[in-house]
Amino acid sequence: MKTKPYNHKVLYRECDMMKVVNNAVYAHWLEDARVDALRQLGLEYRELENGGFAGPVLDVELKYLRPARMDDEIAITVSFDKYTGARLMLSYEVVNAVTGQLLCVAKSSHCFISMKTGRAVLIREHYPEWNDTLVNATK
Repeated sequence: MKTKPYNHKVLYRECDMMKVVNNAVYAHWLEDARVDALRQLGLEYRELENGGFAGPVLDVELKYLRPARMDDEIAITVSFDKYTGARLMLSYEVVNAVTGQLLCVAKSSHCFISMKTGRAVLIREHYPEWNDTLVNATK
């Protein structure tokens, strides 16, 4: 399932002296888009954390195709690719919202942990609504 795009206008502080976005900034954008995508599904990440759980990044892969530049309007679409109950895999497309040019593609995988123990948990045991929603989102 793809969500509606998360929109962002490139900020001055995100760029180098050539007004090109620093490559490390993309990871922050993916995080913002991921939280927004979960919200679109009716899942509030803050509620998960307030309950003592988290969904840390296990790995992330980015492929830069074209540079984003200062003041560009970008749109990031998140796709819920796979959910196993223990892992969630997502993919992302970062596009220039004005030109439609694809700037970056990315993938990330996540697990769920107890913040108390730091150990992996099956989220369905603690938040069955998250489990059901993620199962449906990855169909």
